[in-house]
Amino acid sequence: MSSEDNAQPGTPTDVGARLRAAREAKQISLREIAATTKIAISALEALEANDVAQLPGGIFTRGFVRSYAAEVELDPEQTMRDFMAQLPEEGTEEDKPHDTHSREHDIFQSQQRMAGTVLKLVVVGVPVAVILLYLGLRTAPMGTEPATPPAAEVTPAAREEPRVRPDLRVPAETVSQGSLTIVLRPREDCWVSLTIDGESVFSRVIRAGERESYQAEEEIILNIGDAGAFAFAINQQAGRSLGAAGEVVTARITHQNYRSYIVP
Repeated sequence: MSSEDNAQPGTPTDVGARLRAAREAKQISLREIAATTKIAISALEALEANDVAQLPGGIFTRGFVRSYAAEVELDPEQTMRDFMAQLPEEGTEEDKPHDTHSREHDIFQSQQRMAGTVLKLVVVGVPVAVILLYLGLRTAPMGTEPATPPAAEVTPAAREEPRVRPDLRVPAETVSQGSLTIVLRPREDCWVSLTIDGESVFSRVIRAGERESYQAEEEIILNIGDAGAFAFAINQQAGRSLGAAGEVVTARITHQNYRSYIVP
């Protein structure tokens, strides 16, 4: 799919031309943007041409647009919305599952924060109540019954055990039976998007030397902005090369095929 299918050059919806014009106005080369954002030059060229067929799609493409726009001082969110609006209907439909995962992830994080707040209140409130009771007993007149403090009100959030999913991060040495453990350890800075069991975990630049470990029950999906800079391990076994330098790749790893991603 080319820019001719989506937007005519020079029109307000031609986001690729807008990005290119902003870049040229600042006299910045694609190579300079690639060096800063760790996005392959081929992907940046596809953005300028509105050629979504050469892009990985979903949250990965949105991340590319945001990063490019920020480098040329355009509004990242507005530019991303305009770019997605010029896609054909079937392209936007593909993104809906990712948006749903994003909303579910936000709800999950909100529940975590609420549970953490309740726990802090309990941890702080109980010792304070004990201290006040102790002081009241010491100062109460002889022969009088100490006042019984009212029972602390227990909120529904405190009564119910918060439904918090265990952290996906695991020690690199841990491999639970029946699960997949992946360790991300890039050789150079590169853009990585990670989805585990249908849940978007992150989409960002991972720096050289970083080491991130995660565990999945069913499926791991990796989107890599520079396959030549990326390295990983699956279940404590070194992963094979996913592609050449500057190549944008997507890898779907499951129980059935994970051995094909391991160095022979």
